[in-house]
Amino acid sequence: MTFNRIRDNIGDIPLMSAEDGKILYEFILATRRRRILELGFAHGTSTCYMAAALEEQGDGSIVTVDNTSAREREPNIFSLLERTGLSPFVTPLFSEPSYTWELKNMIERQTSGNVTVPCFDFCFIDGAHAWEPDGLAFFLVEKLLVPGGWVLFDDLDWTYDRSSIRNDDWVKAMPDDYKATPQIDRVFSLLVLQHPSFEHFRREGRWGWAQKKSDLPGHSDAQLDSIYLDQSISGDSKRLLKKIAKRLLRRSA
Repeated sequence: MTFNRIRDNIGDIPLMSAEDGKILYEFILATRRRRILELGFAHGTSTCYMAAALEEQGDGSIVTVDNTSAREREPNIFSLLERTGLSPFVTPLFSEPSYTWELKNMIERQTSGNVTVPCFDFCFIDGAHAWEPDGLAFFLVEKLLVPGGWVLFDDLDWTYDRSSIRNDDWVKAMPDDYKATPQIDRVFSLLVLQHPSFEHFRREGRWGWAQKKSDLPGHSDAQLDSIYLDQSISGDSKRLLKKIAKRLLRRSA
């Protein structure tokens, strides 16, 4: 499915913008990701952008995990997948109390003779936004990620005290420093950047990328560089066109 088609199909359904969706879409096509793990899908918007790329390239699958409350979202992931026709590429899983438990189940299934066989080549983490579950999730994902696989964290800058749930009683009861700390940034800075099995680290806005080391030919971050360069040129072009349009309007007024 082309990007323009999936963008028009999804419209303004939260929680992923079309700009971010295009980066995910182009990344999957450029790097030929085929076995994707997503932690935290909410409505399933990001899932659909990734699944559209898989359909466009002709193969691949996504396992995506969230808690049971995601069933009650409007629209929920099932209705969005049916609407876009992308259900064949996606397996939604619901896990309580956290997707770390489902990761435990995956590791058990992939383990033989005390060795875990990796099974994913890309993991997008956009779920709990907290140190405890997502710090653990990173180490569990590392076991499931093939050499050369990528992990992407969303919301590096997210904090409880600036979130939509900041006035909930359970959030108010948190220590002030816990509420004010961007916890995914700390996961990325203190765990991901220091992990000996990863390289090609990249921060782009609220996103943090890292690639698992590999001896395979062609292992690099050049394709990711190209995607962001294209995005930057596109953004600059749009801003330039807007400036020209404004000048023309002023002259004609």
